[in-house]
Amino acid sequence: MCLELMMRFGELWSARDLDGCMECLTDDAVYAAAIGPEPGTTYVGKPAIRAKLTEIFADTSISPLACGRFFPHGEIGLMEWSIDKLMPDGKTKTIRGLDLYEFRDGLITLKDSYRKTF
Repeated sequence: MCLELMMRFGELWSARDLDGCMECLTDDAVYAAAIGPEPGTTYVGKPAIRAKLTEIFADTSISPLACGRFFPHGEIGLMEWSIDKLMPDGKTKTIRGLDLYEFRDGLITLKDSYRKTF
């Protein structure tokens, strides 16, 4: 079940389907982003996560998420991903990352994101 949920969430994120993403989360879900004040910004609860995803999905300089491999294990799972970001100088930078998920009652309760940086 975790594999299917991670795959669905990745597809919805790539499609920038805000409502679909929110349906995959518990009401008290936590999104620990890879960006923001180090070591990143944490968003708690659906309203805070919805606001951040609205901002992320509106950023046209970032390509749709490309999901890589999935590693489900009980109530946790890992998902590899990559995005392309159009930089101010006009060049495209590929960013690779890994998300750690925790699940409860068939929904995502934690999305903890890590990314490679230069």
